[in-house]
Amino acid sequence: MKPTRPRAKTSLTSVKVSPYFQKMPKEEENAGGARPRSKTSVTSVKVSPYFQKMPKEEENAGGVVLEGKKGSRKPVGIRTVLSASEKLDDAYRRKCPDNMWKPPRSEHGLLQEDHAHDPWRVLVICMLLNRTTGLQAGRILQGLFTLCPDAKAATEVAAVEIEKIIQPLGLQRKRAVMIQRFSQEYLGESWTHVTQLHGVGKYAADAHAIFCTGKWDRVRPTDHMLNYYWNFLCSIRHTL
Repeated sequence: MKPTRPRAKTSLTSVKVSPYFQKMPKEEENAGGARPRSKTSVTSVKVSPYFQKMPKEEENAGGVVLEGKKGSRKPVGIRTVLSASEKLDDAYRRKCPDNMWKPPRSEHGLLQEDHAHDPWRVLVICMLLNRTTGLQAGRILQGLFTLCPDAKAATEVAAVEIEKIIQPLGLQRKRAVMIQRFSQEYLGESWTHVTQLHGVGKYAADAHAIFCTGKWDRVRPTDHMLNYYWNFLCSIRHTL
């Protein structure tokens, strides 16, 4: 009887195959042998307006957009507009006759510091600072407040006279109309909060609280110059 020949062991060798030669996907090749391209699907994602890009034009103190010189954009997420309930916050109440608040002078030298004795002037300055630098606005203030020392005078002078003085700032016609309408409403007795007046929004209302009524600790300004002064007040809080 012949001995049984042992079977040779079969060795399995792993061979790495180039992706080019790998098996085609389940979809059949087209008639020319070309591999059909897979369709690219586009998914539409709905993004909350909170995260969307801010508009090019910033609102001025009262939400009136002055389309002119482009300023620096606010970072997304910083609110520059007050809600309906915030507009009626105690911080923005009309200044009472017995309010003796006198804002201390700072090293920052904001224009509002020189005119804090008159809320009307503080608010007008804020309107002029929209799309304008403090240096530019400062150059025309003396002439403007000589022509219109108070709200009553601003309503009585011809609009063209105001336009001539503020012309270097640009948008003089729109600004003049805004100042006169605001001044007319300011002279009324029915309003209780500055936010109810034409052209007055968060920036101007915050400035009014900081420089005119002393309720600076109830607001948190978003304007960088107001923030400088607000931080200054925080640093001397114990002396106020």
